[in-house]
Amino acid sequence: MSVSLTKTTVEKATQKLGVLGDHVQRLKEENSEQLQVEYDRLVEGLRRVEEERTNDQVLANPVLPDMILKEAVPGTIRTASHFISFLHRFNEYLKHRMRTKTVLIESPAAFLRDINDLMHIDRRPLRFCAERFASLMRTLELADISDFSSLVLITNFATLVSTYARGFTIVIEPLDEKSGIGHSCTLHLSCMDASIAIRPIFQRYHTVVITSGTLSPLDMYPKILDFDPAIMASLSMTLARPCIAPLIVSKGNDQVAMTSRFESREDVAVIRNYGSLVLELVSLVPDGVVVFFTSYLYMENVISTWYDQGIIDELLKYKLLFIETTDALETSIALEKYVEACDCGRGAVFFSVARGKVSEGIDFSHHLGRAVIMLGVPYVYTESRILRARLEYLREQLGIRENDFLTFDAMRQAAQCMGRALRGKSDYGLMRFSRKDKMGKLPRWIQEYITPGNINLSIEEAAIIARKWFPLMAQSFTKEHQLGISLLTEEMLREKELMGKKFGHVLEEFMRLAFDGNGCSSGCYRFICGSVHCGASKKGEKRFCIGETDK
Repeated sequence: MSVSLTKTTVEKATQKLGVLGDHVQRLKEENSEQLQVEYDRLVEGLRRVEEERTNDQVLANPVLPDMILKEAVPGTIRTASHFISFLHRFNEYLKHRMRTKTVLIESPAAFLRDINDLMHIDRRPLRFCAERFASLMRTLELADISDFSSLVLITNFATLVSTYARGFTIVIEPLDEKSGIGHSCTLHLSCMDASIAIRPIFQRYHTVVITSGTLSPLDMYPKILDFDPAIMASLSMTLARPCIAPLIVSKGNDQVAMTSRFESREDVAVIRNYGSLVLELVSLVPDGVVVFFTSYLYMENVISTWYDQGIIDELLKYKLLFIETTDALETSIALEKYVEACDCGRGAVFFSVARGKVSEGIDFSHHLGRAVIMLGVPYVYTESRILRARLEYLREQLGIRENDFLTFDAMRQAAQCMGRALRGKSDYGLMRFSRKDKMGKLPRWIQEYITPGNINLSIEEAAIIARKWFPLMAQSFTKEHQLGISLLTEEMLREKELMGKKFGHVLEEFMRLAFDGNGCSSGCYRFICGSVHCGASKKGEKRFCIGETDK
């Protein structure tokens, strides 16, 4: 629900408002009745949106409160021409605010007060901008609405800033926040309160199940999302073989600590040890290897040093190298060629960034990801003004300490990256971490496979473990090996004695949770497909369940 506007965005919006005005004028001349029909509908209010929400057809973003949907659209923006003129005035005000030379942080209330004083723009018409713009686009029946993305951003900004007085912060940055230079200005409307986005879900449904493989630590989510869970549990994976091998490699063969701390990032010895680790594993691991860096800048610096040290040349003797960039098209092509290299047996290494495109949505199943290497803990950029504003909000409003949230966020991203390599019960993959003090923050399905012998390893010790582990995983593994353990037939499901033996501990855990005051008083729970459902919901009651499951 956050929106960021740049000078380029508002300049494009000015151009598109002119184009939109031409379309409206043409429609007036050719089919004025269509505009009149839209006007009459807006006089009645946003009943269509309210009906869609009631029928569960769509839940719009930005989420409008129910009371707004029952109101009529203000007269100042009902006609298409008046609405376009209104957007022109609002856009000019945004340009005015972007002329600042200093960083400004203010609340939505202060922003609305200033726009009312300077432009005499009231809060009420701003609240309807997003839906009014969507209505206009439907009326004009434009073939390609992607050209008007700048106007979508501006109208969403207007609706959000005028709808939510709390839980949002406005940050205006005249310079690039990392480099401190440049002439572009960015206006951020940042959502500090995550519960705003999920609140409509909680209000509408009686039973809500939040389940994922990367929810650790579980106790953070009820605080951030503002709900009381009926059940909160972390479930392990049911595997027929130890197909996960997490290794915590914390030092090089020269005993120099391997860390991505800011003060050690330029240390040549640390970078060389990281390179030696990657090179050693690449020479041992078959098929595909994915390496995650903490940021694009850090990745560029490390790769540059590895070129100078000759590590890249050595790496290319074993596998082809592909690198993720900030350009989406380049990254897509690199991924395509990476898959081709793995499919043909040549093998490949993919250098990517935590929080990037690859870590968020690309699956490296089976031979595409036999090893995932994390080079450092992927902490978010801590000097970001938006992040600092959010940390202040979490500390003052929710009592969450800054370090707790930063570690929670970083380890969630690390688990997300590690999960790229394990996409099924027959899959297997090697995982490399660097900090044993962060083990408790990892998901249970990773923690269970971290043994004392896999902690505080040197590069050579990690290589020895990998040499023994991969031949074991390469053995034939069929469905027959998994039956009764990680796979169940229909006949097995009908055998109550077998099911009680296999999953009795799971049922006992949920029954205990049900009667200890944290769950339903009836204790009527069912475990279905890795998700917890409450079977005792009565009309008017709410059931919120949160759980961490396997894939």
